[in-house]
Amino acid sequence: MRILQVNSVFNGGGVDNQTLELCKGLLALGDEVTLAIPPAARVAALAHAVPGLRVELLPGGKLPWACKLAALVRQRRIDIVHAHHGRDNWVACAAARLGGIGDRTVISRHLMTPLSPGSARYLLRFAHVAAVSRAVHRVLDGQLIGPRARLHLVYGGVDTAVFNPAGAAAGQALRRELGWPEQAVVFSVVGSLNPPRGKGQLEFVEAAAQVHAQLPDTRFLIAGDGRLDVPVRALAAQLGIGDAVRLLPFRPDIAPVHHAADVLVHPATGSEALGLVIWEAMACGKPVIASRLDGIPEAFVEERHGLLVPPGDVPALAAAMLRLGADPALRARMGQAAAAYVEQEFSARRYAGRMHALYAAIVGG
Repeated sequence: MRILQVNSVFNGGGVDNQTLELCKGLLALGDEVTLAIPPAARVAALAHAVPGLRVELLPGGKLPWACKLAALVRQRRIDIVHAHHGRDNWVACAAARLGGIGDRTVISRHLMTPLSPGSARYLLRFAHVAAVSRAVHRVLDGQLIGPRARLHLVYGGVDTAVFNPAGAAAGQALRRELGWPEQAVVFSVVGSLNPPRGKGQLEFVEAAAQVHAQLPDTRFLIAGDGRLDVPVRALAAQLGIGDAVRLLPFRPDIAPVHHAADVLVHPATGSEALGLVIWEAMACGKPVIASRLDGIPEAFVEERHGLLVPPGDVPALAAAMLRLGADPALRARMGQAAAAYVEQEFSARRYAGRMHALYAAIVGG
């Protein structure tokens, strides 16, 4: 099939990573894939580095994008258009219509937040909608008006050629760069630090202070960008663990961060469709501690691959961190099971296969 992927952000967030993983997986299946992104996309180089991927840099706002995408649909005889950000939903629908392929559009919904009234009422008339988790599917099922056959559940996936247990050396190098001893037990949070709550980094630091008091060899790594970095540093200093907490800015090669850690902590407190960073860390052989929130419990099996805690519950988070921090055998057992689970169920290859099957059903139908 000839597929046009649309992403007018592509700055390296979870949705953008999923877009790129899907492109690579579809290429491996033999599809012809075009990816439309803006000229200022922060991680455009990652797209250009994918062999066989046709990357189109499209300037302008929504109307220019719709017209240019429609031209691509016609020129490249595109079979289906797929959009990944809410801002691109109607652009993709318009491009498919103007390009002459009717309603062959897929909208991936990566958010728990409600659709606009207009989208809720009309989107299923013009496109198929793919929820990334059962939690998102439930929200959409309660909102969308139209044929339920056009609402789908399609789990994403991560590239297990990049995220796998074999990258331990890169993690050790990052530890040395940070000046942390080999025996340190490292907990990490990976994600944006955007106000008001980020991915729960403030709660993480509060819990870290309790853990560090009982396990002095623990260290705490926070990777991501956002304006919460200042209050996070201030809180760590206030609690007396400033030397044990390190913040790293955004980096496209996040796998070494996962390998540098012993446990990924994902203490989200806002809405969370799933939490792809959880699969990334699991694929690297790391156990996880995460909030029992929205779609997060769908990412792994509790007590087999990690632990779930109530969102915003600092004592429960600290207790879970202490449990894993004090038990290397449990960490190893959970991490090994986690890597196998992602490889079997949530690899990028499996993701591309699921989406390819949906495309084929739409085109065939």
